[in-house]
Amino acid sequence: MISNASNLNSPSAPNSTTQIKNFSLLQGIATALIAFFILNTAIGLLLYSFFEMLTSNFGSESAFSLLLLAGGFFTTGLLLIPSTLLAFSRFFGWNTPTWMHSLHFPPLYLMIFFYPLILLGGYWLSTHAIMAYLLLPLLHILAIGTPIAVVLEISLTGLSGVSPQRKWSALSVGMTLSPFLIFIVEIIALIFPLVLFALWTSLDPERLIKLNQLAETFRQPLTNPETLLDTLKPYLADSSLVLTILIFVGLIVPLIEELIKPVGVWFLYGRTQGTLDGFVAGALCGAGYALLESFMLGSSKSDWLFAVLGRSGTGAIHIFASALVGATLTEVWRNQRYLHLVLAYLIAVFFHGIWNSFAILMALRSVSASEQGFWALPLTQELAAIAPLSMLLLAGLGISGLWLFNRQIRQGQRSNSQKLIKG
Repeated sequence: MISNASNLNSPSAPNSTTQIKNFSLLQGIATALIAFFILNTAIGLLLYSFFEMLTSNFGSESAFSLLLLAGGFFTTGLLLIPSTLLAFSRFFGWNTPTWMHSLHFPPLYLMIFFYPLILLGGYWLSTHAIMAYLLLPLLHILAIGTPIAVVLEISLTGLSGVSPQRKWSALSVGMTLSPFLIFIVEIIALIFPLVLFALWTSLDPERLIKLNQLAETFRQPLTNPETLLDTLKPYLADSSLVLTILIFVGLIVPLIEELIKPVGVWFLYGRTQGTLDGFVAGALCGAGYALLESFMLGSSKSDWLFAVLGRSGTGAIHIFASALVGATLTEVWRNQRYLHLVLAYLIAVFFHGIWNSFAILMALRSVSASEQGFWALPLTQELAAIAPLSMLLLAGLGISGLWLFNRQIRQGQRSNSQKLIKG
């Protein structure tokens, strides 16, 4: 049974009013400080990119990438403001602003209709140097945010019973705390493969010399990207290296991210009684993480359309995986069905891992025309060829799963309402 009694304003919540207010104060202060830091970082990146643009006569690709990054940081900082205001409103007893009562999205059909227009407009701007610098960052934000908004609209439409503070907090945690914790854990996880790589390299003096030459190439500030790519091509076909990358990105990374990404749901322990809160908070944590991750990955003007399209399905995978784990986690707290949680976690890891593996295969194959090494192994070239279609299918399955989950929760809400009326 799905309970709606998990609203933060519910008088039956086990936490005392004082505890909730103190938590809200801590949340408000922390989010305000993070928003201040991110917005100032965005301003710094913007000023630096302007300086580089002027000195290169609008010809610097790094300046363009920094400009996109500045726009992403600025958007992230703005999205942290509602969580900050709602937290302070609860602590000081202010009236909650009406516009913050929910996450508002344009109608679904409008977002789907305008998304191709945004991509076409961005592609046209990317071919015009000055116009790209002036207007493309805005379209970049829309191109990244629209697919995520579409998936959230499908996931959350019609669901009620979760407070605005809880919703905005989950989105904020997904954009801040989750990425930070994941970054720390993934850096630690990288230590072991790096040690193995160092041992593997030290066993072959010729290999060590080549690695030093590669490092020296990367240290050259004005190295042509095509030169770098030519230098890397022999390594992109090395079976041991590619398989190591696939294991780390396709298995280790999903295991870490699907455990930490819905950290906003863990904060609800003891303050929720059903899957509703876990599903909504998990979906918003995944959306926040997908948004920041996409903003952090810059692109050149020539590759803008390909980069944005490559990120368009990422939101569906992140939102589906986190919503699934979040919903199951809050249900486990009620029924102690830990096997369900393990199963949900493994499904999330599987979807995320397959997505990452196909993305890596497609990216490596696009820059490596070799028919040797890794690409001589059975099915490797075929898997790289079907990667785009497979990723599209995975995104579709994720969205379908979210829609079905949403429908199930809404049916539970209607059933509970009918029981209350009859009772």
